[in-house]
Amino acid sequence: MLPPVPFSRYRPCVFLLLLCSGIAPLLHAQKSNGGLWDQVKKSPSEVGKKAAKTGSRIKKFKNHLQQWGLDTAYSHGLAAGARLNSNGWTGLLFYQKRISRTQSHFFQLAFSEVKHEKQVKQQRDNIAYPALGPAAPYVFGKINNLYLLQLGHGREFLLLPGVLEGNISISMRFQAGLSLAMLKPYYLKLVYVDYTPDEQARISEEKYSAANSEKFLNTGYILGASKWKKGLDELTYVPGGYADAALVIEPLKNKSFIKTVTLGAHFSIHSRNLEIMADQQAYPWAGSLYVGLSVGKRWK
Repeated sequence: MLPPVPFSRYRPCVFLLLLCSGIAPLLHAQKSNGGLWDQVKKSPSEVGKKAAKTGSRIKKFKNHLQQWGLDTAYSHGLAAGARLNSNGWTGLLFYQKRISRTQSHFFQLAFSEVKHEKQVKQQRDNIAYPALGPAAPYVFGKINNLYLLQLGHGREFLLLPGVLEGNISISMRFQAGLSLAMLKPYYLKLVYVDYTPDEQARISEEKYSAANSEKFLNTGYILGASKWKKGLDELTYVPGGYADAALVIEPLKNKSFIKTVTLGAHFSIHSRNLEIMADQQAYPWAGSLYVGLSVGKRWK
């Protein structure tokens, strides 16, 4: 019986066999795929192609956002609208001209009534002197009606051209211009009683003054406000300026009357104090927040 052969003698053969069996599949894969080095060389070009493809998609998406919902069928627009302000109301006319796909400039003519935050309309029954007629509503302590006539110029910038399937756009408007404040005296029907020889009452329509302040600011002598046209020939004009900023929401593909909703802030300043209430501090400026709606037409 032959002595056993130690395993260490076959170790080089086993190692060589394992090495050959591992390299053979690798060489086969190298042949079938054009070589391992060729794969390494091709990787940068494939990465570049993928990057270029991704960049192209981003560019297409950007162009889509810029064009989506953008109506290019007009270059002029004319609209009329109204605003509800935190201190009154406004009616306006608006003309717009496009200067690019995302910008336009416009002119705006607006007329506003400014009300004081403390003014409250009230009315009482005329029981004491029924012969003088029924009482009318009035604002206690009010001495002037304040109106603003404003003409301004501004720019509109398109922010989002396509919202809600491209039917609505969102823009920003900035404008500034001239403001003319008009103060119209506020007239009241004041009751005067003559006790000699008999008690006789009469009405006198008066505006506020130092001489009649005791009656003007006493509800017991007030029968109501005079008609609005009373005092139109006594307007006081106060020049000034204004600035305005608004967020604009409107349809871009509507071929009929456009409907524009505006949410904004308004500020005006004038050359003197604008007195509205007798017992309240007056200032030369007025500020407000507003929401507005306008309709109009566009054309080339």
